[in-house]
Amino acid sequence: MIERGRSPLDVLDTYRQEAGLSHGELWLRYFELGGMSTGFDVEAFLYGMLAPSDHDHDVIAQALNERFKELGGDHPVPYATV
Repeated sequence: MIERGRSPLDVLDTYRQEAGLSHGELWLRYFELGGMSTGFDVEAFLYGMLAPSDHDHDVIAQALNERFKELGGDHPVPYATV
């Protein structure tokens, strides 16, 4: 589970790890959902080196939440926009 007090930027990578996806697998899912950033950009978002736009954050969150649903779970990754 995600630790409280973690940076909101590196929390996405923790979710990625919990979902069992490689960076490349997450990027492909992100791209399939309409994300337009490069794989390097997405990796930088995950490590907190670049701040994703709200749109990019939401597309990454959607990709992760779909993976959690495939695994029989809920959708724990919060969206930047409501």
